[in-house]
Amino acid sequence: MKIIRDGKMCSLAEGGEQSLEKRLRRLEDEREIREILYHYTRCVDRGDIEGIGSCYTEDGCFYPSDRSRPIQGREAILAVFTRLMDPTVKTSAHFVTNQQIHFENEDEALVFAYFYANKSFDSQREDELTWGGYELRVCREADGQWRMKTHKCFFTRQDGSRTGRFGEQKDRPWPPIPEFTL
Repeated sequence: MKIIRDGKMCSLAEGGEQSLEKRLRRLEDEREIREILYHYTRCVDRGDIEGIGSCYTEDGCFYPSDRSRPIQGREAILAVFTRLMDPTVKTSAHFVTNQQIHFENEDEALVFAYFYANKSFDSQREDELTWGGYELRVCREADGQWRMKTHKCFFTRQDGSRTGRFGEQKDRPWPPIPEFTL
């Protein structure tokens, strides 16, 4: 993850020993962490509630926006996604890009990524196009798998949506703080 220091782009320091074994493990962890968002967006697009839930730790938090209170715990998150799934969605596709990962330690990392999503509907409703981002705190659990501990969405623009959210990328903390609220 990059930051600006004294007017120059620099890597955000990630402490620890850099043996070849640890560097290889870090690359494997990065791949596993990227897969979380790929799995999550695929499950959202398919309406797979169980798959969505599998991305979160048992005590995970989902922040739908900077102004919303956290939805705490996998069961509560599943209940929200169950309500959010629109049965009139005909097609849904998310594209995740620009993933940046910063390891806070061997078992916890911050993730920043942009997304583009589009949906079409069976009804007369116009297509919905959304641009935005994800800020995550992920952790390696006892079973060795990486999962989302904190998941925040922000929207830069929405077309065809009933929520009308936009411009939420402004004034965000960097590096990302997924627990940040206004």
